[in-house]
Order: sequence, then C-alpha cells, then structure tokens
Amino acid sequence: MAIRKVRRPVKTVEKEPLPKRELEGEENKEIPMRQIQTEDVTEFPYKIEGENLMIWEANEKKYHPICKAVKINRISRNLETKDIDLEIAFWAYDRWETITINRGELNKRDLKKLVSKGMDIIQDSQVSHVFSFLSKQEKQIKPANIHTGIGWDLVNGELVYKHFTIVGTSNQSTYAGELNIRPVGSYNDYKSLLIREAIGYAPLELAICLGISSLIIGMLNCAGVAELDTLWVHLPGRTTTGKTTAAMLYTSTAGSPSIKDKGGLVQSFNGTKNALSNSLIGNNGVPIAFDEFSMNDMSSEALSSFSYEVSQNRGRLRLSKESERKDPGSWSTTVMSTGENSIISRLNQNEGLRVRLFEFPRIQWTKNAENADRLKKGLLNNYGFIAPIIAKKMIEYGPTAILNMLNDNKEKLVKILPKNRLTSRIALKHALITTAAELFEETFEIRLSVEEIIQMLIDQEQESMTEREMAPKFYNQLRQYIIQYRKNFKIQDKPSLQYQEIWGRIETRSGKTYCYILPVIFNKIAKEFNFTDTRILLNELKTMDVLMHDKNKSQKTFMIFRSQPRNENRVLIP
Repeated sequence: MAIRKVRRPVKTVEKEPLPKRELEGEENKEIPMRQIQTEDVTEFPYKIEGENLMIWEANEKKYHPICKAVKINRISRNLETKDIDLEIAFWAYDRWETITINRGELNKRDLKKLVSKGMDIIQDSQVSHVFSFLSKQEKQIKPANIHTGIGWDLVNGELVYKHFTIVGTSNQSTYAGELNIRPVGSYNDYKSLLIREAIGYAPLELAICLGISSLIIGMLNCAGVAELDTLWVHLPGRTTTGKTTAAMLYTSTAGSPSIKDKGGLVQSFNGTKNALSNSLIGNNGVPIAFDEFSMNDMSSEALSSFSYEVSQNRGRLRLSKESERKDPGSWSTTVMSTGENSIISRLNQNEGLRVRLFEFPRIQWTKNAENADRLKKGLLNNYGFIAPIIAKKMIEYGPTAILNMLNDNKEKLVKILPKNRLTSRIALKHALITTAAELFEETFEIRLSVEEIIQMLIDQEQESMTEREMAPKFYNQLRQYIIQYRKNFKIQDKPSLQYQEIWGRIETRSGKTYCYILPVIFNKIAKEFNFTDTRILLNELKTMDVLMHDKNKSQKTFMIFRSQPRNENRVLIP
C-alpha cells in the first residue's frame, strides 16, 4: 500500500539583533540574536495562524482551531542559577500578552493557572494541546544566556566582568537584572563631554576615579588576591555645591546616572537598613550611589550597623520562616552618598567606623551652575561606557599586576599622608583612588590632575584625624558637660544641698582641678555622646594622660563625703 504524503506548512523565523555597543578601542561584539517568531509558526501537527492555535486534521486535510494562540518567544539560561526561563506570548481577548515562566512550570497543571491571565485554555483538552505544542516548539529554539549579577565573577574558571554584556570571555550573555547599565548614547559624545566639562577640574576627576575604584575592589576580591572593604564616600554640603552632579558623573561610568530612573545607579537613601543592604547584593564592581542622606531617619545604632555591613561586604545573618539560616548576600564595590548633613556625626563614636567611611566636606564639586547643568544634560543622554573598557584593560593586566599597582600607590601615599597609627590603613583606601586615576590615564590617554587629587586626599585625612581621635574628642565634650552640670558635683568640702543629686566630686590641688565621676554616671555620659565601649574609651584617656587611676585599673578609689570609699573615674580638668 502506498504511503500518503502529508504536506506540512513551512515555519519561518526572523532574526532581530539587539543593539550593539559602540566602544572605542574594542571591536563591536555580536550580541546574541533574539528569535522573533512570526505570526505563522508551525510545529507539526500544530500551527499558529494569526490569533489562533490550529491542529492538522489528516482526514479533512486541513487545520482546525484549538484555542487562541500561545507560543514561545524566547528561552533564556541564567548563568548564575542555571535556571531556564521561557517567555510565553499568547492572545488574550484583544491583544498579545507575554509572561515569563520557569521551565519547571511547563506542565499541564501550572499552565492551567494562566487562565487568570487571559490564556484561552479553559478546557482540559486545550491545555493538553498547548502543552504538546510548546514542548515541541521549545526544542527548536536555542537558549540565550543571561546574567543578573553585576561586576566581577568567575565563569567556567575565567575572570570576567559582567556589565550589559560580559567582558573577558567568548561566551555571550545579556544583563537581565533591575539596574539600567546598558550603554546609551555615543561613546565619543561621552568622552567629549568629560574632556570639555570634567577633565582639568580635580573634584570632578575625583568623582570619575571613585567610580573606577569599584572595579579595582571587585576584581581583587573576586580573584582572591586581596581582601578589601567596600569603599564608602560621603559628600556632605549645601545644595549649590554640585554634590548630586558629582554622584551622577561617578555612576555614569557604569550605567544610568538618573535619580528618577527606577533602574538608575543613583538611588534614594530613603529606605530601611535592610532595603539598602539588599540593593548592594550581587554587586562586585559597579559604582552605586545613595542620594540625599537627610531623607533617612535611621537611628545612630542602625546607621552604625549599616556602615559596618557596607564595609564588610556582607549583610546580617537572618533566619527564614522555616528557621533556617539564609544567605545574607555579599557585594564588593564602591558606594557614594550625598546629603546636606554629615553621616559621621550621626554614627557611634567608634574609631573603626571612621576608617570605613570617608567624608569630603566643603568641596565645590562643580565649577559653576552652568558647568553642572551641561554635565547633567550630557550624562543623562550618554553613559555606561567607561566601566567595560576599563575592565578589558584590567583583564589584560591581570589581578596580580593591578594589586602591585595598588601597593605601589599605597607606599607613595604613606610617605605623604599625615602620620598617625592608622596611616597605613588610610593609605590603602586612598590608593584605590590613585590607582583608578592611573588606570584611566593608561586606558584613555587622558591626563588627570593627580597631584591636586592627592592634595584633596591629604586635606581629607588631615581633617578626619581630629574628628577620628576618640579620647581628645570625648575629653573636650566631657569638660563642657561638667561645667554645664557643675551643680551635680560636690565641690571640695563645701556642704551639699539637701536635695542635690550628686554625680561625683570636684577638687582643686596644686593649681590643678580633678573631677571624680561615679562609674554609672560616666557610662551614662559616654552613651549620651555615642561612645559605646567605655573600656576602650578609658584606655584611650589613659594614653592621653588625663585619667587618674589606681595601678593596673581604669578607676581610682576616692571618698566623696569622706565617710565611705567609692570607685571613681577621676579626670584631670586643666
């Protein structure tokens, strides 16, 4: 018996390329082709014709409708999670709708749930046919790689930089996260804008270098050749100082500098500690900014805790609803914040916090109002080019060479920064900025005002030293506090008032004044001034030689009323 041939409709596929980046100094890489199915899609015995899904009836030798059209537009593979997602398009009443589902949801039961979205599969037989058609169609579509993490990562043993596409590997992938890091505008226009408006003015050059420093931190940590804290820089000042423009320039190195754009790299500081921490997770080398610190009402304790979290590259450990420990998430980058007020003044008086957060007060970040306006306008139309180009140059050098550059710059800064016991630690942080300047100059062959940038770093450290020293700061505050509340201290042998609350005793001997303060009162005063660890504070006061104490102790036994001994914190008040 002769075999009857069945004529099958031909499937046609158009390929629409995604836009290519225009980056000077590197070839335009071909971005994965996105398959766009035409209205007529055939996976025999099924066919999409117009707005309907049809099935071939061999006896009648023609197609019959099953339900409204349902098809796969695109299949994506997440490089980090290995998950496969399907973008499903379907005709819902009067228009096409799309929804993305995990491949694990490609089954009859989960498909049935899409009836609520308008998919025309009310009957079980319709669900079966749609499932069968999609199962056939997905085998004909090649998955496109996507990534949701940003910055440096190891992919198949290769150190790569994840931006809108991946730098440093032949594997193609497109960013599918929430941030807007797709290069926009023209590279040449962006470069011309920098040369015209920013280059030659040290504060704006510093902003560019801070943006590049995020790539250095991320690379060295990811490669495992160093363990660097996330660098946090705060720009306090009046609204006319150009700090927001500086933040826009800083973030434009890697993505959208828009404050209003939901996916912009300049985000609002108006959020909880957990929300702000979560916005950093998975960021290993893309600059991020938090705008307008004054909008945040975190307590001193919460803000101090957040500062530690940011610098330590990891959020707090938490438990899930099932009481299982959740991965807190990690990051490794540079963070900039802006605001009219200082953040450091709101933190606990722990010295460790003050070497993790750097403030640059009283800086005029832009040349003038016109300069700020031109920069803002240009940056909103052109951004996202510098980071991937710098990343390519860094990959050519390798992590070890970048680390050597960082250490060389650190040693140079140690020699010129103000001397104190934290100089080496501060020099390493500042060396991230000078190394970024070096990378920028070598990559783009544009000379920066490095000497002026270094002077800004020296001035910043000189001012920070005074604020950072715990004992002198507390000692000056305590002297004013004792003068203000002098009535609460017994003076020499003068009789005290009947209802007088006594905090301690003040005596003058040999031209020197000594104040004996009850420990509970001393601890209360320290807490009021945001000094959380009184043991460290007392040791610092010992070193400063203003704390009178018994041998091997931080207190001295003394009688306030000459009737019974008391343990006192005895402070010399010249």
